[in-house]
Amino acid sequence: MKINWDAIPFLTYGNFGGPQISGQGGPPVDSLDELFQSHDAEILAASQDAGGLTPQELVQAHANLIGAIIDLPETSEGLLEVETATGETIADPEATLYAGSTIIVLTAQVEQFGFDDLALLEAELGSEDSDIPDALTKAADYIEIGLEETGIEETNFEAMLENQLNQLNQLNQLIA
Repeated sequence: MKINWDAIPFLTYGNFGGPQISGQGGPPVDSLDELFQSHDAEILAASQDAGGLTPQELVQAHANLIGAIIDLPETSEGLLEVETATGETIADPEATLYAGSTIIVLTAQVEQFGFDDLALLEAELGSEDSDIPDALTKAADYIEIGLEETGIEETNFEAMLENQLNQLNQLNQLIA
């Protein structure tokens, strides 16, 4: 399993997916985890600037991650195809589920910053093929497919996702 269901207060994925776990368990486990590693590096670089991490820099990093997730290859059934650390490409229900929740959680975090930051996210997603409604629709599809393929109870997942959003509210208060 790549999703750590016991990670409280946040679900995590691989070694880089989730707040404050950047690489603690080793190298990325697959190509989705590599995207999380890049996101972490982008945030770290911005936070080391003289002014520290700004909400705009966080929005930029989130937009880059959301766009990269949406660009991952999919099967005809909508499962994300990820390349494992061994180089094998697999259709991965857990990657699909976690990717969908990531898009929703990051978009919700940006929304809490305010309208200007949501408009910035929209601009940073920046293509005719990818805007916030499209990203959220894709996220919902990923979650639906991921739940179906993993057999995880929807109500359990909803409770975990709500917990993720509540914890991000607390993090937002520290950033703002």
